[in-house]
Amino acid sequence: MTEYSYNLVNAPWISCTDLEGNKINLGFKDVFLRAHELRSIQHQNPLTEAALLRVLLAIVHRSINGPRNGQEWKRLYQAGKFDDRISQYLEKWHNRFNLFSRDTPFYQTPGLMVVNGSNASVQVPQPITSIMLGVSSGNRKTLFNHTVDKMTVKISPSEAANVLTTAQMFSLGGLNKKTTNIFGYQFRFENSPMVEGIFVILAGFNLFQTLMLNLLIYADNEPIPNTAKDCPIWERNDIGKAVTDRKKAMPPKGYLDFLTCKSRHIRLVPEEDNNGVYVEKIHIAQGEIFPTTMANPAFMRKKSKKGTWYHPQLDIDRLVWRDSVALFTLDENIASRPKSFIQVQAMHSLIGLPMRYICAIYAIANKDANPLARRREKLNIPLSLLSDRRVVAYLEKGIGISEKGAMALGAAAYLFMSVYLPENTRPKEIRAQVNATGVQEMFWDGMDAHFNQFLIDLDEPENALEIWKAAIRQTARESLNICVNERYRNSTRTFKAWAVASSQLNTRLANLSV
Repeated sequence: MTEYSYNLVNAPWISCTDLEGNKINLGFKDVFLRAHELRSIQHQNPLTEAALLRVLLAIVHRSINGPRNGQEWKRLYQAGKFDDRISQYLEKWHNRFNLFSRDTPFYQTPGLMVVNGSNASVQVPQPITSIMLGVSSGNRKTLFNHTVDKMTVKISPSEAANVLTTAQMFSLGGLNKKTTNIFGYQFRFENSPMVEGIFVILAGFNLFQTLMLNLLIYADNEPIPNTAKDCPIWERNDIGKAVTDRKKAMPPKGYLDFLTCKSRHIRLVPEEDNNGVYVEKIHIAQGEIFPTTMANPAFMRKKSKKGTWYHPQLDIDRLVWRDSVALFTLDENIASRPKSFIQVQAMHSLIGLPMRYICAIYAIANKDANPLARRREKLNIPLSLLSDRRVVAYLEKGIGISEKGAMALGAAAYLFMSVYLPENTRPKEIRAQVNATGVQEMFWDGMDAHFNQFLIDLDEPENALEIWKAAIRQTARESLNICVNERYRNSTRTFKAWAVASSQLNTRLANLSV
């Protein structure tokens, strides 16, 4: 059997952008050596960016065995770049980063085989598409890509490394009904830990700053309880368990175990043709899972009306910024902010940090094991939004006013249809006609660009709120005109409907307030 090697320490597999905007692929070692010269990780799949950031954070934490307190974090940040400890760590564990190692393949389970249930000597490898969320496979519906199971998909080792890392954190549950040589028969898969909420980070001027801003204090009970056995998954000598009953989910051994959760037992099957080494098939089984009740330090958390905490899920019909009150609030009776927000607020008193950041939001929406949307949203925020209750209050006012603007627009569209349609049209049918216009979708899409400007202007919150109100009025009027008025033929009935609807809308928009 041919043995292949592709070591992620040096192989160029992580897609980055440098400070001049040039794209470059780097291995782990060069990513850290050049982190201060790189703008960011940039991948066409936003979930891959999120997964890679978690792995990079785990490597930094483990390399420095910390930071244990604020002063240590301050010294690391002020250095402006990572030191030799990370290179030394990567060299020490070099063999654990070989994607195709026979004994310790990176993020995989050596020796794993999916086998024929009636004849365990017959291997039944699965297509690589089974762990690619952007590709249709099995009982999963096509959404992002029109590949189907009968088509051959071959990917390079670098692509396989990205797919593997993403799958460990964002795989969806669903039927499995496969037998493996190690774990026996498994009926179903469970969701990976990052599926269960909305992942939020702060991004700085370069990748070094981004990693530091999200490098949380790592102590006995921070950012989650840590045990002496805590380590990244690639350091463990055991292959891990297969937890097929969520009631038997076990808490992670600590934050590093949590960052590198092995939610799937996977073994890539490398092959070779005239173009080089590729991966077409894998072996796969359910891996380890954590309790869904545990708090993810990088997730949005909200409090329900019953007073219980939960992680909101991505709503495909609602941009995440519309929930930014919950994301940035300082009132813990409403929501709990990501711990990076809290830490940056605290560190600002120890060290001069930038006055503006990019808040990057990553999530996947799914239903019945089918991916509905994957999303990356970026918000340009002032530091004051992380610490100043007055600024947060103006943000809350702005979001509240936008919701009222949307309600005014919806009421105007309903009034238009009530007058335009025959008099005996039932309310249900009127609402259906209003929904068919897409007027609300156009309004929120239009407000998306204005919201980032609102955040930029929040350094002067009163002025920002007035500009925001003007944008709401303009966008609401344009949405009603484009989606409703322009879609119906001019007639006496149309003119009458437009007159009463636009009059009502203008009256309600003129009185926008919280």
